Amino acid sequence: MKFVKFWVLILSFITIKYKTANSQELQARFQDWSVFKTERGDKTICYVASTPIKSEGNFDKRGEPFFLVTNVENDSDEISTSSGFIYNKTSNVELNFGTKKYYLFPYKTVAWANDKNDDADIIKEMQNSAEMVVSGVARDGKIAIDTYSLIGFIHSYKKVKEACQNL
Repeated sequence: MKFVKFWVLILSFITIKYKTANSQELQARFQDWSVFKTERGDKTICYVASTPIKSEGNFDKRGEPFFLVTNVENDSDEISTSSGFIYNKTSNVELNFGTKKYYLFPYKTVAWANDKNDDADIIKEMQNSAEMVVSGVARDGKIAIDTYSLIGFIHSYKKVKEACQNL
């Protein structure tokens, strides 16, 4: 299931980034977060998306990093992130809220929480923090440290719930 969601998320983000024509609808923007609703087959997918406000590391070149919180037909919410490269499969991706840390499991270019409880805990932490830092290690050993603003996340998250509620 995570593998299928991986491709849905990647296709969705590529569409956002390059603004290709499809059924994707921007629902709202709140500061550093955007809310989208799209159709994939017979599924309606709502999600909030953001890109880093600051990026550090020793990488030479990489794709666009992003962070998503996805709701599929009012199923439980799922977080995912990409640092813009293929992750080292033996190194967890670290999600840091100051003193509170979570470790995400990577698969190719995307990392997820280990279970639904971690997803819920991370989303709660996102609602109570000003920023979060995602640190990932690429398969070639390069490191990326991306800082995301959480300004606007609470309003975006409420809006994604509203957007998917009427399905």
